[in-house]
Amino acid sequence: MAGTERSLLMLLDHSDRSMFEHAVVIRGSGGLADELARRNVTTFAIPRIGRAAPIALGRLAALLIKLRPHVVHIYGGRLDAAVASALRIPVVERKNIYRNIYYRPMLNSRFADRFLNRFVAASICPSRAVRLHHIERGCNAGTTRVIYNGVEEALPRSPAELARKRREFGVPAGAFVVSFAGRLVPDKGADVLLSALARLPENDFCIIIGDGPCRESCEQKASDLGLGKRAVFCGFRSDVREIFACSDAVAIPSYTESLANVTLEAMAEGKPVVAANVGGMPEAVEHGVTGLLTPPGDVAAFAEALAMLAADTEAATQMGAQAKNRALHRHSPRVMARQTEELYLEVLRPAAREKELECHRITAESAFRKLSS
Repeated sequence: MAGTERSLLMLLDHSDRSMFEHAVVIRGSGGLADELARRNVTTFAIPRIGRAAPIALGRLAALLIKLRPHVVHIYGGRLDAAVASALRIPVVERKNIYRNIYYRPMLNSRFADRFLNRFVAASICPSRAVRLHHIERGCNAGTTRVIYNGVEEALPRSPAELARKRREFGVPAGAFVVSFAGRLVPDKGADVLLSALARLPENDFCIIIGDGPCRESCEQKASDLGLGKRAVFCGFRSDVREIFACSDAVAIPSYTESLANVTLEAMAEGKPVVAANVGGMPEAVEHGVTGLLTPPGDVAAFAEALAMLAADTEAATQMGAQAKNRALHRHSPRVMARQTEELYLEVLRPAAREKELECHRITAESAFRKLSS
């Protein structure tokens, strides 16, 4: 399940149900629909936006007219914001895109940003870097807020459980293990990790969690580098946190990143993070304190950082402890939910005032008609 979907579920799990009633509109089916059903969240499915965009947007409009929600919170559905705004429903948009060259160019242009931002009452960004990026592209600085993603505390796991998980991937006892989790696309930098691993001793292993269009080329690269069983490709997994827990470090070599959820999950598991110094990553990974930062695409620097953690287990353990402490205090799911709900109430105030003024106008017009008759 993608990070955006996990963030939505976390928001629902920690929401104040005495104040807010949620209904979720999804396009298509799958794991998210199952998770929403398990939580007894009212869910509506509508067609995906594609060639049938008018039909999909029409269905959304009809649904919003029926439900009349006080606020619409969108995750990337930029045309959906226009529909809700046309119905005079305040829109809160969750922005995650940070200089992503794979996002649809037509909707990623500055002109499109400035036009579509007109329909949004407030924007939520998961890092300061993302906020600045979107302000540069026309977002209102006063209504564009940073609300960091939350992360759940780690579950207690015995040494036997962790050892069993390592054996599942063929990792010998005493080996240094670094994990990677993400879509296998060019901007995630899995190629940097593989090249760095090739520079490390043969007792160092890598577990790559995820899938994508670059998986075949990554597997070929691992083969060309002679990594053999040292690089394990395991596809999408539901036990990512457990794999992080049995690892010694987590690698995030992305060329562009807002602030990856896997960063917070690794930190919550008490693992040092080795990451490229891009986007919002420095806001979570403090170099030498909670992990190590390297220049993006610098294989030698990335290999050096991993080698340092493998050689100095005491420093790695200290960084992991600091990372865990920071994740639990700065990235509490409860705090994330409260800040989001406070923003809902904030965008409702102007709407309530506008409605009050409209009622006064109608009352005044009615009184004028009576006086005139």
